[in-house]
Amino acid sequence: MNLLASEVFERFRHQGLIVDHRGPDMVIHRLAPIDDCAPGDLVFVDHMKYLPQVHESKPAAVVTTEAVAAELNDAGVSLLIAPNVRLAIALLKQTYGDRDVRNVEWPRVHPSAVIHESVAVPEDAVIGPGVVLGADVSLGSGVVIMANTVVERGARIGRETVIHPRCTVGYECEIGANVILKAGCVIGSEGFGFAQDERRRNYRIPHTGKVIVEDRVVIGANTNIDRATYGATIIRSGAVIDALCHIGHNVEIGEDCILCAHTGISGSTRFGKRVIASGQTGTLDHITVADDVVLLHRAGLHNSIKQPGMYAGGPAQPLQQYLKNMAVFPRLHEMWTRLKNLEKKIADLARAE
Repeated sequence: MNLLASEVFERFRHQGLIVDHRGPDMVIHRLAPIDDCAPGDLVFVDHMKYLPQVHESKPAAVVTTEAVAAELNDAGVSLLIAPNVRLAIALLKQTYGDRDVRNVEWPRVHPSAVIHESVAVPEDAVIGPGVVLGADVSLGSGVVIMANTVVERGARIGRETVIHPRCTVGYECEIGANVILKAGCVIGSEGFGFAQDERRRNYRIPHTGKVIVEDRVVIGANTNIDRATYGATIIRSGAVIDALCHIGHNVEIGEDCILCAHTGISGSTRFGKRVIASGQTGTLDHITVADDVVLLHRAGLHNSIKQPGMYAGGPAQPLQQYLKNMAVFPRLHEMWTRLKNLEKKIADLARAE
């Protein structure tokens, strides 16, 4: 990396990510965190508390807010003004500091890959060692499929999608464009469905639907998404799913949702748009969650949530009610003892009358 701060400004100003460039036009050699930076670095600063470190370390450029920049006018660094510093971190790191998944150490299509004769591999695709592509798999331009991934028959992989090592994409499943499947995730495993006879012996119900993952979705390592019994399990565009999550059959996750690690969503549940589920959220089946709901503190959903807002605990309740209940909880035994004493006194008074 070797570019001028003005070049960063020109690249991102039209989309409003960087709205101004002030100070000297310094040469940038790398992106670095503020607590480990040096001359030649570009750093991101969104709080006044980091001002001493900027003055001491003298990085080449600082991406920061208007308010912080006003305190750095005499620091001798390039100032790149960003209305949303965190978004600037994401997009600048994607552009200048991300891993190049297409720069591999072996042939573009590794000779150990097993590719069915019906598959057309785009000229710009990268297929790693041990990859298996079944019959009639469809690959979009620029796809990257890393080592030991299996894509079963009839599956569709959209353009510029990156599939990390040891993933499985089940038969007939559809993966959109610019999707990232991280290591070990499974898309389209059979859902959990059984019937019992009078002796409670279990009989598997075949799940013959599929999974549809729309564009710009990121799915974390070792996450599992079950195929539908019939129809489709759907992950809408822009959703982000963390590692070690489980999405049951016929679930629909809305656009731009965020599901944190260890979340489990039972079959036929519907999440609206922009729902955030913090770690270890869980639901019963056939639950519906409205747009813009935030689920906190290991939320457990026994019933649908129809209004936007913050909910917590199990069974999930509005956040303020949950916090009040949690404040009282450590004193429950004391309150119970006092109540029993009051009941005894009332009983004694009643007998005295």
